[in-house]
Amino acid sequence: MKNSDFILDWTDKLKSEMNEIPFVEDDIRKDFFGMLTDTAYCYYRSYLLYEISDLINSGKLDFGEFKDNIHVKAIEALSKNSKSNQSHFNSLNRNFIIDAWSTFEICVNTFCKEICNENEIEHLLNWKFRDVKKVLPKEKLNDNELEKLSSKLGAGHLTHVPIVRKTDIIFKKVNGYSRDIEEDKKFLLFFGRFRNTMHSNFIYYGKSFDYKFGHALFKFEDGDMVKWYDPFESTPKLYFYLVGNLKNIWKAMIEAIKFDGMIYYPNLEQE
Repeated sequence: MKNSDFILDWTDKLKSEMNEIPFVEDDIRKDFFGMLTDTAYCYYRSYLLYEISDLINSGKLDFGEFKDNIHVKAIEALSKNSKSNQSHFNSLNRNFIIDAWSTFEICVNTFCKEICNENEIEHLLNWKFRDVKKVLPKEKLNDNELEKLSSKLGAGHLTHVPIVRKTDIIFKKVNGYSRDIEEDKKFLLFFGRFRNTMHSNFIYYGKSFDYKFGHALFKFEDGDMVKWYDPFESTPKLYFYLVGNLKNIWKAMIEAIKFDGMIYYPNLEQE
């Protein structure tokens, strides 16, 4: 059960790293690690089903009187053929990437809100209005019309602002960032687009580009399904390395921006 061992070890190391983060409980800077740990552990428990299935089919595990139970049969079927195997694996990876990115997004939103001043927040919220204004003929609209347009196009909350705009302003505030900012910007752009294709069954719409991550290569072609070469094929390692890099970027951000106050999770009643 080498893959399950790998996932559990990865998760345990993340827990240890979280305990070393110098922020108190309920601070979003530390909560990120807790939420990501939970996401990884959910993956681990679901991946165990596949390896248990493999043990059943190889005759190394016998459920005895329960071997004909409908639920045991469902577990057994997971690894009986390549189609069911790939379907389960794809579902795990898709949920892992989506949940990890969602964790990153809410943490970036919350962090950004606290470290930015009112003018910076307003600038972020009005990004769409500024973009539209740039293409309008000069002096075409009066001040009253521009105000109405700003009201219509302005985002009501940072969650409606593209994440790259928020991470860009965070990168501008870092002091002593331990990583390569430009490379991390490229990675976040890739990761966000990769995650978004999961809402269209991995079909990508946009400007074509390639992204290399270690020995893995991702190809994004407009109107086509994203294709990638996985050097760890048939294992979950690539997806954990991707999420691990996302975690490292978050850690570098919070370490490079000094903010002495608490930054609470938006809703502390949420489990």
